[in-house]
Amino acid sequence: MDLTLSLLENLTAPGNRLSWIKKWLIEEVWSSAHYASLSHIDYLKQGENAVNEFETLIAASADRIYRELLSTNDPGKSLLKVLSDSKTALVVFDGLSLRELPIIQKLSEKSGFKVKEIDYAQAAIPCETIDYIERELDCGRIAPSQLQGRKELKEKGISAVYTNDPTQRINISDENSSLLIWSAFPDNTYKDSGARFENHFENIHMQFETLWMNTVQQIKGKTRIIITSDHGYIFFGTGMDFPRTGHEMRELNNYFGNDRYAFLYDKPNPPDSDDIIRDETRHVAMLKGRVKTRSTSEAASKLYKHGGLSLMEMLMPWVVLEQ
Repeated sequence: MDLTLSLLENLTAPGNRLSWIKKWLIEEVWSSAHYASLSHIDYLKQGENAVNEFETLIAASADRIYRELLSTNDPGKSLLKVLSDSKTALVVFDGLSLRELPIIQKLSEKSGFKVKEIDYAQAAIPCETIDYIERELDCGRIAPSQLQGRKELKEKGISAVYTNDPTQRINISDENSSLLIWSAFPDNTYKDSGARFENHFENIHMQFETLWMNTVQQIKGKTRIIITSDHGYIFFGTGMDFPRTGHEMRELNNYFGNDRYAFLYDKPNPPDSDDIIRDETRHVAMLKGRVKTRSTSEAASKLYKHGGLSLMEMLMPWVVLEQ
């Protein structure tokens, strides 16, 4: 999965770059063919290495791509817009990334769904769940567990269901409303101690089919099902982060701590570093790419992290199914 000359030439071409970056990520790096030819762990490692090499190049020569990641999401992928159709069900798997696309495709076909579209959507800034909910659902800055019964959704004819356990079968009471299902999986697993090890990716596979049977396969009476996420994540295995000097990292660690972003009204003076991008509109400073802060807390030992401005965190699956 070497970086090709055409891929590198695209970095200096005019126009939007996310469209062909998406094509490369979905059709090559995280493709079903690549997934089928490797063990799950090798698929993870090879893909992450390729993205790390590519983002290293972006950071050095095509920094404006990170500005594209700050752009607004495609209006056609607005959750409220797609949920205006009562024959639509939308499933948000919290923390799902483009890496898991082959799993989604495999489970979809196994369940008898027709895969109509495989694309990406963009996370909200600064790549946290409550920011995504605020942007997409007009419910304020609330946790996904609070979506059930929200007046703002009911008034729009949307029935919301929340689940935090892959073994929990959802109960759909109103088939006449459009349906929003929010699953805390796989994001809730990144908080476990197992997220310190690469084989956590294998554990996600083991639980995903159970989750699928208890969520997606329980949807009845809908002609369209959309699978998406609120943000992705980075896998920080050995050699899969940007190399930085001790001095550079001390400044970044002092400013960001365990996080990969900070609000400017709390911390108005970020270091003068090429690894930081400021978004004055959202009043936030974010780490770019795959810079890994190394604090002393438990979070420092986790290989699976999110919260910054990177391809694998900002670009999320958008899969449209028909049944």
